[in-house]
Amino acid sequence: MGRLKNKTIIFGSSGDIGKKIKQVLNKHHLLEINSKELDLSNIEAAKKFDLKMVPDNIIFVSGKNNPKEYLKLSNEEIIEIFNTNFISFIIVLKKILKKIIKSKKKCKIILITSLYSQFGRSKRLLYSISKHALLGLTRNLAVELGPKGICVNAVSPGYVDTKMTRKNLSLKQIKFLKSKTPLKKIILPKDIALVVKYLIESEITAVTGQEIVVDGGISVNGAFGL
Repeated sequence: MGRLKNKTIIFGSSGDIGKKIKQVLNKHHLLEINSKELDLSNIEAAKKFDLKMVPDNIIFVSGKNNPKEYLKLSNEEIIEIFNTNFISFIIVLKKILKKIIKSKKKCKIILITSLYSQFGRSKRLLYSISKHALLGLTRNLAVELGPKGICVNAVSPGYVDTKMTRKNLSLKQIKFLKSKTPLKKIILPKDIALVVKYLIESEITAVTGQEIVVDGGISVNGAFGL
Protein backbone atom coordinates (compact mmCIF):
# COMPACT_ATOMS: atom_id res chain seq x y z
CA MET A 1 0.00 0.00 0.00
CA GLY A 2 1.07 3.62 -0.46
CA ARG A 3 4.01 5.05 -2.35
CA LEU A 4 6.78 2.85 -0.97
CA LYS A 5 10.22 2.46 -2.48
CA ASN A 6 9.86 5.71 -4.43
CA LYS A 7 12.77 7.91 -5.37
CA THR A 8 12.77 10.79 -2.92
CA ILE A 9 15.11 13.77 -2.81
CA ILE A 10 15.59 15.53 0.49
CA PHE A 11 17.37 18.88 0.68
CA GLY A 12 18.78 19.32 4.18
CA SER A 13 18.84 15.90 5.86
CA SER A 14 21.68 16.75 8.24
CA GLY A 15 19.58 18.80 10.67
CA ASP A 16 17.40 17.29 13.39
CA ILE A 17 14.17 17.47 11.37
CA GLY A 18 15.85 16.27 8.19
CA LYS A 19 17.44 13.32 9.97
CA LYS A 20 14.11 12.24 11.40
CA ILE A 21 12.37 12.54 8.02
CA LYS A 22 15.10 10.39 6.52
CA GLN A 23 14.61 7.82 9.28
CA VAL A 24 10.83 7.48 8.86
CA LEU A 25 11.15 7.23 5.07
CA ASN A 26 13.30 4.12 5.39
CA LYS A 27 11.48 2.30 2.59
CA HIS A 28 12.24 5.01 0.06
CA HIS A 29 15.20 5.28 -2.25
CA LEU A 30 16.58 8.48 -0.73
CA LEU A 31 18.96 10.95 -2.30
CA GLU A 32 20.27 13.42 0.25
CA ILE A 33 21.33 16.84 -0.94
CA ASN A 34 23.38 18.43 1.83
CA SER A 35 26.03 21.15 1.87
CA LYS A 36 28.68 18.72 0.63
CA GLU A 37 26.67 18.03 -2.52
CA LEU A 38 25.32 21.56 -2.96
CA ASP A 39 26.16 24.77 -1.14
CA LEU A 40 22.78 26.51 -1.22
CA SER A 41 24.34 29.81 -0.17
CA ASN A 42 26.14 29.84 -3.54
CA ILE A 43 23.86 30.83 -6.43
CA GLU A 44 26.41 29.83 -9.04
CA ALA A 45 26.61 26.33 -7.54
CA ALA A 46 22.83 26.08 -7.74
CA LYS A 47 22.87 27.08 -11.41
CA LYS A 48 25.41 24.36 -12.20
CA PHE A 49 23.78 21.63 -10.12
CA ASP A 50 22.40 18.82 -12.26
CA LEU A 51 20.34 15.93 -10.94
CA LYS A 52 20.54 12.75 -13.01
CA MET A 53 17.57 10.93 -11.47
CA VAL A 54 13.89 11.79 -11.94
CA PRO A 55 12.34 11.78 -8.44
CA ASP A 56 8.86 10.83 -7.29
CA ASN A 57 9.04 13.14 -4.28
CA ILE A 58 10.93 16.29 -3.32
CA ILE A 59 11.34 17.46 0.27
CA PHE A 60 12.96 20.80 1.14
CA VAL A 61 14.06 21.12 4.77
CA SER A 62 17.12 23.37 4.57
CA GLY A 63 17.02 26.61 6.49
CA LYS A 64 19.26 28.94 8.48
CA ASN A 65 17.94 30.97 11.41
CA ASN A 66 20.43 33.30 13.06
CA PRO A 67 18.46 35.78 15.19
CA LYS A 68 19.67 39.33 14.64
CA GLU A 69 18.14 42.79 14.42
CA TYR A 70 17.53 43.93 10.85
CA LEU A 71 19.65 47.08 11.10
CA LYS A 72 22.60 45.04 12.35
CA LEU A 73 22.55 42.57 9.46
CA SER A 74 25.37 42.79 6.94
CA ASN A 75 24.63 42.63 3.23
CA GLU A 76 26.56 39.36 3.12
CA GLU A 77 24.33 37.80 5.80
CA ILE A 78 21.19 38.88 3.96
CA ILE A 79 22.38 37.30 0.71
CA GLU A 80 23.68 34.11 2.33
CA ILE A 81 20.58 33.30 4.37
CA PHE A 82 18.03 34.17 1.69
CA ASN A 83 20.00 32.16 -0.88
CA THR A 84 20.17 29.17 1.47
CA ASN A 85 16.54 29.28 2.56
CA PHE A 86 14.91 30.04 -0.78
CA ILE A 87 16.66 31.35 -3.91
CA SER A 88 19.02 28.46 -4.67
CA PHE A 89 16.25 25.94 -4.11
CA ILE A 90 13.86 27.48 -6.62
CA ILE A 91 16.66 27.59 -9.19
CA VAL A 92 17.40 23.89 -8.69
CA LEU A 93 13.72 22.96 -8.41
CA LYS A 94 12.94 24.42 -11.83
CA LYS A 95 15.47 22.11 -13.49
CA ILE A 96 14.19 19.07 -11.61
CA LEU A 97 10.57 19.85 -12.43
CA LYS A 98 11.30 20.02 -16.14
CA LYS A 99 12.57 16.43 -15.98
CA ILE A 100 9.59 15.31 -13.90
CA ILE A 101 7.10 16.87 -16.32
CA LYS A 102 8.88 15.34 -19.29
CA SER A 103 8.67 11.91 -17.62
CA LYS A 104 4.96 12.48 -16.79
CA LYS A 105 5.46 11.41 -13.19
CA LYS A 106 2.89 12.43 -10.56
CA CYS A 107 5.31 14.00 -8.11
CA LYS A 108 4.70 15.19 -4.54
CA ILE A 109 6.59 18.21 -3.24
CA ILE A 110 6.79 19.00 0.48
CA LEU A 111 8.30 22.27 1.72
CA ILE A 112 9.13 22.67 5.41
CA THR A 113 8.10 26.20 6.30
CA SER A 114 7.45 27.58 9.80
CA LEU A 115 4.92 29.50 11.86
CA TYR A 116 7.18 32.41 10.95
CA SER A 117 5.72 32.06 7.45
CA GLN A 118 2.59 33.69 8.87
CA PHE A 119 3.92 36.04 11.53
CA GLY A 120 6.65 38.57 12.08
CA ARG A 121 9.04 38.56 15.02
CA SER A 122 11.91 40.71 16.19
CA LYS A 123 15.34 39.41 15.12
CA ARG A 124 13.78 36.85 12.78
CA LEU A 125 13.46 38.95 9.62
CA LEU A 126 15.50 36.85 7.19
CA TYR A 127 14.15 33.53 8.46
CA SER A 128 10.60 34.85 8.47
CA ILE A 129 10.58 36.38 4.99
CA SER A 130 12.27 33.33 3.49
CA LYS A 131 9.55 31.13 5.04
CA HIS A 132 6.91 33.54 3.75
CA ALA A 133 8.49 33.04 0.33
CA LEU A 134 8.34 29.24 0.63
CA LEU A 135 4.67 29.41 1.54
CA GLY A 136 4.03 31.61 -1.50
CA LEU A 137 5.94 29.10 -3.61
CA THR A 138 3.75 26.30 -2.25
CA ARG A 139 0.53 28.04 -3.25
CA ASN A 140 1.65 29.28 -6.63
CA LEU A 141 3.27 26.02 -7.74
CA ALA A 142 0.17 24.12 -6.63
CA VAL A 143 -1.84 26.22 -9.09
CA GLU A 144 0.65 25.94 -11.96
CA LEU A 145 1.53 22.27 -11.52
CA GLY A 146 -1.85 20.89 -10.51
CA PRO A 147 -2.93 20.17 -14.11
CA LYS A 148 0.17 17.96 -14.43
CA GLY A 149 -0.79 15.87 -11.39
CA ILE A 150 1.89 17.37 -9.14
CA CYS A 151 0.87 18.13 -5.53
CA VAL A 152 2.71 20.82 -3.57
CA ASN A 153 2.18 21.27 0.16
CA ALA A 154 3.91 22.91 3.11
CA VAL A 155 4.44 21.51 6.59
CA SER A 156 4.72 24.35 9.06
CA PRO A 157 6.38 23.52 12.40
CA GLY A 158 5.96 25.55 15.52
CA TYR A 159 8.69 25.33 18.15
CA VAL A 160 10.53 22.06 17.60
CA ASP A 161 12.97 20.53 20.05
CA THR A 162 16.08 20.83 17.88
CA LYS A 163 19.64 22.01 18.36
CA MET A 164 18.74 25.24 16.55
CA THR A 165 15.82 25.92 18.90
CA ARG A 166 17.95 25.28 21.97
CA LYS A 167 20.65 27.53 20.55
CA ASN A 168 18.25 30.41 19.90
CA LEU A 169 16.08 30.07 23.04
CA SER A 170 16.94 29.83 26.73
CA LEU A 171 15.62 27.02 28.93
CA LYS A 172 13.39 29.62 30.60
CA GLN A 173 11.90 30.59 27.24
CA ILE A 174 11.33 26.95 26.30
CA LYS A 175 9.58 26.33 29.62
CA PHE A 176 7.36 29.36 29.00
CA LEU A 177 6.44 28.09 25.51
CA LYS A 178 5.52 24.69 26.91
CA SER A 179 3.21 26.35 29.43
CA LYS A 180 1.42 28.28 26.66
CA THR A 181 1.02 25.28 24.34
CA PRO A 182 -2.23 23.28 24.71
CA LEU A 183 -0.29 20.01 24.58
CA LYS A 184 2.15 21.42 27.19
CA LYS A 185 5.22 20.56 25.17
CA ILE A 186 7.29 21.77 22.28
CA ILE A 187 6.98 19.35 19.43
CA LEU A 188 9.53 16.76 18.35
CA PRO A 189 11.24 16.31 14.96
CA LYS A 190 9.36 12.99 14.65
CA ASP A 191 6.04 14.89 14.76
CA ILE A 192 7.08 16.74 11.61
CA ALA A 193 8.53 13.66 9.95
CA LEU A 194 5.36 11.62 10.40
CA VAL A 195 3.25 14.31 8.71
CA VAL A 196 5.69 14.40 5.79
CA LYS A 197 5.57 10.61 5.58
CA TYR A 198 1.78 10.62 5.49
CA LEU A 199 1.59 13.27 2.77
CA ILE A 200 4.03 11.34 0.60
CA GLU A 201 2.96 7.76 1.19
CA SER A 202 -0.82 8.14 1.39
CA GLU A 203 -2.97 7.68 -1.67
CA ILE A 204 -4.46 11.15 -1.20
CA THR A 205 -3.97 13.16 -4.38
CA ALA A 206 -6.54 15.92 -3.87
CA VAL A 207 -4.64 17.96 -1.27
CA THR A 208 -2.38 20.63 -2.73
CA GLY A 209 -1.39 24.21 -2.00
CA GLN A 210 -2.00 23.68 1.70
CA GLU A 211 -0.03 24.54 4.83
CA ILE A 212 -0.27 21.84 7.49
CA VAL A 213 0.60 23.41 10.84
CA VAL A 214 2.27 21.15 13.42
CA ASP A 215 2.75 23.26 16.52
CA GLY A 216 1.05 21.56 19.47
CA GLY A 217 -1.74 24.16 19.22
CA ILE A 218 0.29 27.17 20.33
CA SER A 219 -0.87 29.35 17.41
CA VAL A 220 -4.58 28.72 17.96
CA ASN A 221 -4.06 29.46 21.66
CA GLY A 222 -3.08 33.01 20.71
CA ALA A 223 0.28 32.52 22.36
CA PHE A 224 2.65 32.21 19.43
CA GLY A 225 5.99 33.84 20.05
CA LEU A 226 7.84 35.32 22.99
